[in-house]
Amino acid sequence: MILYTTTGTVRYLTSLQDRHPDLMLSAIGQDAILYREGEEENPVFDSASEYDISYQYGELNQENAVSVYYVPVSGSGEASILGHFSDLNQKLQNVKGLTAYRIGRALHKDSYIIFTQWADSSTISDFKDTDTYKNFLAPDALKKFRNIGSVFQSSISTKTYLPIKENEDKYKDIPEEEKEDC
Repeated sequence: MILYTTTGTVRYLTSLQDRHPDLMLSAIGQDAILYREGEEENPVFDSASEYDISYQYGELNQENAVSVYYVPVSGSGEASILGHFSDLNQKLQNVKGLTAYRIGRALHKDSYIIFTQWADSSTISDFKDTDTYKNFLAPDALKKFRNIGSVFQSSISTKTYLPIKENEDKYKDIPEEEKEDC
């Protein structure tokens, strides 16, 4: 299974989704992520990140909040992180409020993705207080897999997105000219 993702503005990615209804869209402010799954390398967007999924649970949909963890790894860190993700896979199956997840390796670079979907955005905050988060996904838990080769790569990052309707409701009272700063 391949997970395809791309990021951009809500306006631009909505236009892509209009042409390709199989794509799912989530956003926070004006930032958005467009994603879909497939069995082979066949992205519909030009600048897609492609991930070979090793672990999965549940069905992805755009009606749930999304939290995405990007983890660059190289050299000796790569071998040890595979065991870490295997253990994480076991732990995530019992996390309250988690509706789906994908854990995979980027096809064209030395990095991994942990793509999670939640019943609602408040469960993401609750999850960050758990031992599973602290032991497997917190920056301190992941930085041990970085080595000297990782210095020249991106840093570990996380981004949370809301379902489009919830995002619109949250930002509806902000004037248009200020929305670009959100």
